[in-house]
Amino acid sequence: MPGSASELEECQRLATSWAPVLRALSSPERLLIVLWLAGNTSSVRDLERVTGLGQSLVSYHLQALRRAGLVTVTAQGRSNLYRLANADLDKLATLVGNLGDRPG
Repeated sequence: MPGSASELEECQRLATSWAPVLRALSSPERLLIVLWLAGNTSSVRDLERVTGLGQSLVSYHLQALRRAGLVTVTAQGRSNLYRLANADLDKLATLVGNLGDRPG
């Protein structure tokens, strides 16, 4: 039995709002950064070590994550510190990290 029109509208609204976030997470490098930032605050230099990428690529991926509203930046001295924009994203990062542990 099909759902109501209001259920369909809610699903359409969620799909529209989630698409940019999921698109940002579709890159393995960006997903790694998000998983790393769950519970952590890191500089670009820290993220270079974590990802194995150079500074320009890390910055590129951080910019995409910032545009999607996933990451915030705080200036500290001569560097910037990045963290997840919302505490609930820590839960999302944990959930996504656990998806690979599912059998079958």
